Amino acid sequence: MSAQKAREAPRSHRLVIAGVALIAVLLVLRAHFQLTIVVGDSMLPTLKPGDVLLLDKRAYQNTEPRRGDIVVARYGAQLIVKRIVGLPGEELEVKMGTLYIDGTPHREDYRTNEGLLEVVKGKLLDGDFAMLGDNRAIPAAWAVHPILSKPDIVGKVIFTFAKIFRPPVR
Repeated sequence: MSAQKAREAPRSHRLVIAGVALIAVLLVLRAHFQLTIVVGDSMLPTLKPGDVLLLDKRAYQNTEPRRGDIVVARYGAQLIVKRIVGLPGEELEVKMGTLYIDGTPHREDYRTNEGLLEVVKGKLLDGDFAMLGDNRAIPAAWAVHPILSKPDIVGKVIFTFAKIFRPPVR
């Protein structure tokens, strides 16, 4: 075998190994992370329509969701972006846009759009989490405030790419 062929063989092996490694990395990333786009105003002022979100799909594999986490969850046939505000066993209520947990007003550590949102008092069952948007000014008829279980959560938002995509005007 000539010296040139001896040099080419390892080079082609390195390309094959690099290609296989790249495919493996992409598969791992796809299993662990997901991108999604914000549609709607329910998370204003925190998230805006068109923001691109990076989700950690395994964030709750070994831990429980925490109050304040922003998550993407399955709600019927759609994906929604909401903040976890209620934990299993808690009694929740929203009066005049203020969140009450077990009868006490809860100080939220994030900005919300003030409004007159009302959500009737109810107690969460074991394994259930209450979700709420940050935009408390959305009319009650438009608002979705689901109570979901951990398997409904697609992933935790870990990074936001602001305004990369502009949704079509309706």
